[in-house]
Amino acid sequence: MSKTTNYLTNLLIYLVYLFPFTFIFGNLFTNILIFLIGALGIFIFKRDLLIWNHKISILLILLFFFLILISTLNQIYFFKKYPDWIKSVLYIRFFLLLIVIKAMVYKKVINLNNFIYICFFISSIISLDIVIQFFLGYDLVGNVPVTFPGMVYYTGFFNKELIAGGFILMFASLGIFAIPLLFKNQKKYLITLLFLITFSLFAVSLLLAGNRMPVIMFAVFAVILSMIIKNKEYKKRFLILSFLVLFISTAIFYKSEMINKRFQSFLVGIPNPIVVLSEASKEYPKLDKYKNSGIIFSNNKEFQNSKELLNSLPFYTGHAQIFITSTDLIIDNPLIGKGIKSYRNNCSSIMHLPNRVCESHPHNFYLDILNDTGFLGLVLILIPVLILLFNVYKEYLKGEERNNNISNWIYLAIIMSTIIQFFPFKSSGSFFSTFNSAYTFLILGFLLGLNEMRYKSFK
Repeated sequence: MSKTTNYLTNLLIYLVYLFPFTFIFGNLFTNILIFLIGALGIFIFKRDLLIWNHKISILLILLFFFLILISTLNQIYFFKKYPDWIKSVLYIRFFLLLIVIKAMVYKKVINLNNFIYICFFISSIISLDIVIQFFLGYDLVGNVPVTFPGMVYYTGFFNKELIAGGFILMFASLGIFAIPLLFKNQKKYLITLLFLITFSLFAVSLLLAGNRMPVIMFAVFAVILSMIIKNKEYKKRFLILSFLVLFISTAIFYKSEMINKRFQSFLVGIPNPIVVLSEASKEYPKLDKYKNSGIIFSNNKEFQNSKELLNSLPFYTGHAQIFITSTDLIIDNPLIGKGIKSYRNNCSSIMHLPNRVCESHPHNFYLDILNDTGFLGLVLILIPVLILLFNVYKEYLKGEERNNNISNWIYLAIIMSTIIQFFPFKSSGSFFSTFNSAYTFLILGFLLGLNEMRYKSFK
């Protein structure tokens, strides 16, 4: 390896290590880093980026990216315009990120332990900053909480953006595994104690951040971890740990009237799938004349007193109405969807119907993928994820029988973060946003790299 290549390789490694920090500074910094990682990866690995042992997974993922282009171009062809068409072209940057990260893992260019340490550091700092903001009224850089009537969000470094909970969940689900890596030579009870302290810190900061779904998903994370971990002694301890975390979270939940009310409104607002499907498939022939008129049903004076049409659902969190709108749009083009960012571009066309609402995205990964790429797109991305999880989990179970020196905790970190990211019942931001796509394809790159090492170990 030449000095130049060696220098650029080290630069690439440090850029990946810096990747989690860009989520704090915004999409511009994240996209710049993705571009740099992609460009350096092409220069360093060249044709090696195209060498795959497990071809089915990468082929399906590649077809998923291709389908994003096809579904978007299909809208341009039939409707002559599509405001977000350029996003479908630029979205290929995440595929490049994916294959570069895979190559780095497969060729052992990157030390995954170091990346886990960085995730632990940044998620701990963000969590501590939120706790400090709660006690002092301002965080380490002087940011004050975000307040709304009846609710306070402790956002820390994120200031006015309400994404602290999502950030902590993403990187804490990786960083938590730094504890057994850092203290691998210590007794197991000490590791368990440190796990409890760190879990509690993350759980408390998630509650204070005010993002309800990350709190629930962190509890789910603790339960799933206790179920899939190989070591029987750790299995029992993590099961107890998960209940302790749930107990701490519940205690804070009931002690804080503000948090209590917020979660109660969330629980009563959980959409009923039967109601969603029933309403989305319901026909309103009397309202057909208002389609694409721009008239919102709630403002339509002709039907304000109609018993036949006055079946509006309670709004609560609005998720029921969003899911109904999303399902309605999916039914309209179920195979390949309506192109990237299609929900926000098409929801206005059905606002003449009751229980519909326009937002920037459907607040669920699966509904978002179905809207933009249809059932075909969902299959193309979900099947490789499931295959990779199955294969990598089998490798994890081999333990010391594997012919590589990657810790079991690394395998668990990547497996757990993938499961949480693709958990089907969570409400979330848009799958196709920079924030979520950057993290998703970074994790899938790690997962692909670990999967490819199955073949390398037999050579």
